[in-house]
Amino acid sequence: MTFQDALSSASFRGPGFDHVRLFAAFIVLLHHCRGVQYFDFRDDLLLQYSAGFLDFGRFAVVIFFAISGFLVTPSLLRTGNVVDYAVHRGMRIFPALIVVVALTIFLLGPALTAEPLSSYFENAQTYRYGKNILTLVVDQLPGVNERTGTQLTINGSLWTLHFEVLCYIVLGLIGAIGLLSRRNVVLIAWCAFYAIYVAMCTMPSFAAALPARFSTFAGLFVYFGSGVLLYLFRERIPFSIGLACAAIALLLIALPFGGGPLAAPVCLPYIMVFCGLSQLPERVRLKHDISYGVYLIHAPVLFAFSLTFPDVRTWWVAALAVALVTSSLAYASWTFVENPALRKKKAAATWVNRGIKRILYPLRMRASTRASVPETRVAP
Repeated sequence: MTFQDALSSASFRGPGFDHVRLFAAFIVLLHHCRGVQYFDFRDDLLLQYSAGFLDFGRFAVVIFFAISGFLVTPSLLRTGNVVDYAVHRGMRIFPALIVVVALTIFLLGPALTAEPLSSYFENAQTYRYGKNILTLVVDQLPGVNERTGTQLTINGSLWTLHFEVLCYIVLGLIGAIGLLSRRNVVLIAWCAFYAIYVAMCTMPSFAAALPARFSTFAGLFVYFGSGVLLYLFRERIPFSIGLACAAIALLLIALPFGGGPLAAPVCLPYIMVFCGLSQLPERVRLKHDISYGVYLIHAPVLFAFSLTFPDVRTWWVAALAVALVTSSLAYASWTFVENPALRKKKAAATWVNRGIKRILYPLRMRASTRASVPETRVAP
C-alpha cells in the first residue's frame, strides 16, 4: 500500500491531518507556557535530548511546515492555476491573522498599556504593529511592558507566518514555470536545500556566513519541501506502519548523537504524513479545525495572563488557564472567521481571475491590433 492508495481510500482527505495540526499547536502552547516557570530556553527536555538541535517549539513548527507542503501541493499540481492557489492560501492565512492583529492593537494593547490611552493611540508604534497583517513581524506595542519597563514580545508565534508565505510563494513559482510536474527536478532542488541545511547545522562558520533570513527560510523550507516530495512521489512511497516505526526509531537514535539534521527532514515529515493519512483518527473526528486559531491566539492570551497574574510561576497551571481561554477563542475564530472565509475562497478566486482578465484584455487587444497593422514602406 502506498500514500496514493491511502489517499484514495480516504477520498483524498486525510482523516488525521487536523489531529496532527492540533497536536502541534498545543505543543507550541505548552512550550511557551513553560517560560512562566523556566526562564532559560535550554530547560527543554527535547533540546537536551537532541544535543541542542531541536526544542519542542521548533519541533511543532517543522510539523506544520511538513504537513503544509503535503497538503497545498495537490491543488496547484492538479490545476496549474497559480492565481487560484494564491487566493486559496491567502484566504486560509490572512482573515484570522487580520482579526487577531486588530484585536491585539485595539483591545489587548489598551487594556495592558501603562501609557494613557490618548498617548497609546497617538503613538506610531501602535499602528506599526499592524504590519503583522502582512507577516512583517513587529513585536511590541507602546507601554506594554514588564514592571521593570522592559518591552515585551506580544505574539512570538507570528514570525513563522512570514516564512510559511515565502514557502507558498516558492512553490507557486515552481508551479508557474511548469517544474512541479517534473518531480525529479524538484527532488534535486530539495537535495540542494537539504545539503545547505545540514551544513548550517553542523558547520557554525558556514551558518555564520549566510544571511540570517535565508538560514531561517532554508531551515523551514527543507521540511516544507519534504512534504511536497511526499505528495509528488506518493505512488512510490509505502504507507507502512513498519516504516513509520523505523523512522521514529532512527530519529530517536540520531538525535542524541548529533544526527538530527540528517534524520529529521526525512523521518519527521514521513511520520506526520503517515499519521495524517491514518484511519485511526476517524474514531475521534474533529468537527472544527481550531489548530490555526490556537497557534495564532495562545501567545497573546499567555501574555495577558502573565501580566495579570505575575505571581503564577507554575507552568502547568498557566497552561491549563491559557489552553481553556485559547480553545474557546480559537473555536470562535474558526466559526466566525476562518470557516466562512474558506467557504468563499472559490468565489474569491473567480473574482480575482476575472479582474486579472479585465486588466489584461485591453493589453492583449492592443498587442493584436499592432500585430495586424501592415508594415508601411516608404518609396525611395
